[in-house]
Amino acid sequence: MGVPTGGQFAASTHGEPLVRIAPAAGFPDLREAGLAEVRVLARSSDPLVRAEVTSSPVVPDDVLEELSARDQPAAVRLAVVNTGYAGTADRAAEDPNPIVRASAFSSWDLSETGRRRLAGDSEVQRFMNLIAA
Repeated sequence: MGVPTGGQFAASTHGEPLVRIAPAAGFPDLREAGLAEVRVLARSSDPLVRAEVTSSPVVPDDVLEELSARDQPAAVRLAVVNTGYAGTADRAAEDPNPIVRASAFSSWDLSETGRRRLAGDSEVQRFMNLIAA
């Protein structure tokens, strides 16, 4: 009989899957949140929600700066530096928490001045050695 043209792996028409991964319970879905909603959520009483705000594709620089303030929990400040947005690494390089500073040290946009300073920071280097082992 033979094999029909294209074989079993030939392209065929099919619908897109209807599966969506829902956000974790209690967390906002930031994929479609507008700027106004992001600003409100950045002032949430829950630090985990504030950290989640950093994943928004529309989070503005002033919100990132607010979330990287020293009065924010370290987890929120760490989430900010891990966004990779320009300017976040130099702010984090001044952070009191060595883990936040170590994350800044690994960031693409850290200035040469910041990189030299963190290269000589014993707490940062101790943490970097722990994660490299």
